[in-house]
Amino acid sequence: MSDGMTHEVASEALEALALDALDASEREGVIAHVAGCAECQRELAVLESTVSEIALAATPLPMVPERRDRIRARLLARAGADRAMAERAFADVRAESSPSARPSGVVPLRQSPRRMNASAWMAMAAGLVAIVGMGGFLMMSRERDAMRASLQAVQAERGARVAAMDSLRTTLEEKDRMIANLTGAQVAVMTLASQSPTSPTGRMFWDQAHDAWTFVAHQVPMPKSGRTYQLWLVTPTAKINAGTFMPKSNGEVMMQATYALAKDSLAAVAVTDEPMGGSPQPTTAPMMVASAR
Repeated sequence: MSDGMTHEVASEALEALALDALDASEREGVIAHVAGCAECQRELAVLESTVSEIALAATPLPMVPERRDRIRARLLARAGADRAMAERAFADVRAESSPSARPSGVVPLRQSPRRMNASAWMAMAAGLVAIVGMGGFLMMSRERDAMRASLQAVQAERGARVAAMDSLRTTLEEKDRMIANLTGAQVAVMTLASQSPTSPTGRMFWDQAHDAWTFVAHQVPMPKSGRTYQLWLVTPTAKINAGTFMPKSNGEVMMQATYALAKDSLAAVAVTDEPMGGSPQPTTAPMMVASAR
């Protein structure tokens, strides 16, 4: 390992080195450490391979002219600085290799400023690849997030449609069952009449095959405050509570009940005015009644 930079500091800078995002002094320090650290060499190789794959796989993002000009200016400035540094180094070498400054028998060392300049341009190209590659990676991430959001929206819409279909299926089943209760072969129909001035009318449909009762009424007045209507199935021996109901604002009533009763045991169907919550037995005279005979 290099003595100039600790392993922890160099390890944290490997990602920036792979993306060519370090300045010259930082880059030299990390490279010096990596040269003597097998662990960092392996990690840097993996990072550089990943950056190359991203750059090749990603679709370049279109760059606005202002941003392109800023990047070009930075790269040209960096190339100019590297070129000036190379020229200074070349001048120093040439000065040292002059006959007056060179001991006898020493061959002058020559470096090509053109070669140094080519290295600078290679560094610029690597920087551009990193910029384009990271831009493509961000673009793919945004597209992935958009596709995930679209998938979730489709799944939510599908769930809503399934729920709507289930609700519609339940409604259709209820309608079919009601139609069967009203029109089946074993349905007995009784008409309830009233002597009140409003003349409400009603019908009881008794589906004897399924013990289902459907009561429909019209022009039923709203009961007084604290009162409700109660439906009764009357037999020779009992008055059976079939439930309470309140009419709609237009006087319409629809209620259903299930109660097993022998076919020949029903004597009448009646509706009485009772306290809210209903009564165990009728407390008023029927406002509507129908004989089962």
